[in-house]
Amino acid sequence: MSTEPFPAVILFHYSWSPYAHKISWYLQLRGIPYKQCIQPPIMPRPDLASLGIKYRRIPLLSIGNEVLCDTSLIIRVLEEKFPEGRLGERGGMWEEWEGWSDRMFPYAAALIPSNLPSMKDERFVKDREDFSGRSFKKEDVDARRERALEKIGGFYHHTEKILSDGRHWILGDRMTLADIEAIWLLEWLIALPGALDSTVTADTYPKTFSWIKRFTVLLPAPESVNIPTINGTEAKDTILDHEQVSASSTSDIGVPDNDSSGIAFGEEVEVTPVDTGKNHPQRGRVRALGKDRVVIEVTPTEVHVGGGSLRVVFPRKGFEIKSVGAKGNARL
Repeated sequence: MSTEPFPAVILFHYSWSPYAHKISWYLQLRGIPYKQCIQPPIMPRPDLASLGIKYRRIPLLSIGNEVLCDTSLIIRVLEEKFPEGRLGERGGMWEEWEGWSDRMFPYAAALIPSNLPSMKDERFVKDREDFSGRSFKKEDVDARRERALEKIGGFYHHTEKILSDGRHWILGDRMTLADIEAIWLLEWLIALPGALDSTVTADTYPKTFSWIKRFTVLLPAPESVNIPTINGTEAKDTILDHEQVSASSTSDIGVPDNDSSGIAFGEEVEVTPVDTGKNHPQRGRVRALGKDRVVIEVTPTEVHVGGGSLRVVFPRKGFEIKSVGAKGNARL
């Protein structure tokens, strides 16, 4: 890893977010120093709102004054900015597992037991209905369970079959990013009381459960992990006081004349996920449109001493961009 000074890395998350687990695992396995800013599991999130961020999905990760949205983008940028010892080699095969886990997540979420305390909390239920666009009433959650178990069982069966040739890791003889991308969802369900039934156990899928255990052994022991925790004001000051100087930044590539979105540099837009969290678009002015990401400049809602703004970065895949005041959407 380079010894050159590097902008502060801050992870915005809450402890039981499965997507946040994936990012914290990655940071810990790579030995990338970071701080954390703990967020409420439901809206509102005042720390992010004060930065002008309305986008609601967790986690977010800031590097300097860039705030990265969506775990797929977070992983890619970290691989770019910390290339020595990166985990994503082997021709991008890890991306297949990333896509598989993302497609399976709605079924995994449908396995959250309806008798958990959070599922009886009216605020949580309304928040998740706003997020997903689906009913979280007990009868509707229970009705989705059988189909979800079938789909998730297929995921465990798939990994069991791959590991049946005696390999220790999903791509062969060493742990790679593919293992992180495959395990985060499976491990979350194992750890979630009541999510799985007797069809998914260490007896029915022994190789998969052993593989997950091998992975978790690689992680630092919880008692040895001391991630500095900062509050929202400290996080905001760190982000806004930073001058963008990173040579690998995505913020200065501009907008190609022939970009398919039809969006111009400096145009005010809203960026919105196409699946979940659609009720909370992020507004800002376009600073860059690359082939795989978009960068918008966002002005904090609260005054910061010395001014300052931040760049919020989204992947193009899975998001839409709309010019403020214009009709229709342009797919990113």
